[in-house]
Amino acid sequence: MKKILFSLTCVFSSIMMNAQSLNHVGFFPTIDHSGTINNKLDYSLYYFAQIHAYNDEINNQTEPTGLFVFYSEQALHYKLNNRIALTGSYVYERQYPFENNYRNENRFYVQATYKYPLSKATVKHRLRFDGRFVENRLTGENPFTHRIRYLTGISTPIGKKDKYYFTAYNEFFFNTYKGATVKYAENWAAAAIGIKTGKNSSVEAGPLYIFWVNDNIGTLNNFYYLQLAWVSHINFQKKQQQ
Repeated sequence: MKKILFSLTCVFSSIMMNAQSLNHVGFFPTIDHSGTINNKLDYSLYYFAQIHAYNDEINNQTEPTGLFVFYSEQALHYKLNNRIALTGSYVYERQYPFENNYRNENRFYVQATYKYPLSKATVKHRLRFDGRFVENRLTGENPFTHRIRYLTGISTPIGKKDKYYFTAYNEFFFNTYKGATVKYAENWAAAAIGIKTGKNSSVEAGPLYIFWVNDNIGTLNNFYYLQLAWVSHINFQKKQQQ
């Protein structure tokens, strides 16, 4: 594990040394909804918006403030047991949705998730394969690319009444398609405090940091967000049993 972390640090350091940096600051409103269909099937709906309130400038060029990305994800989960689940999903993402230089992306993913208890906490590991069709506005084509993502996270209650909780994760993104100029191209790291607002709902707030390397021009983008999330769950199985 130490060797892996050391290798990733070296790769990231190399990226930092060879790329210009752009910094973006803003907000990251999120809707995270899930539901239990039966003993084996769950579904989830995940939506977010990346809103920029401030952007750095390089070579007299800067990105517009406002809505940068709209993201929508619909997934179906098959539970092998209480700890392991397999997932398939369709994702639609639109970059610069209200600008003339908008870009559409259609994506699918398949993933495996492993969760286990650690004292009062829950630890999660997730391995995902992304298949991406990213629109090229110049050619009108949607070439197929792909990547592997690995996430590790933890969630633990705060206090004795379990009304509050802490959650955090880190996710690594590795390009796997032929011709990718950057392999370790993206990373997401977040932490939040959650407050339960009902039996099956909560709100979360905390920082989210993303680095992303634009492999076309070698620019390193640093995104610093305040993430505000509404989390909810519906158990349809219980309603059917009543």
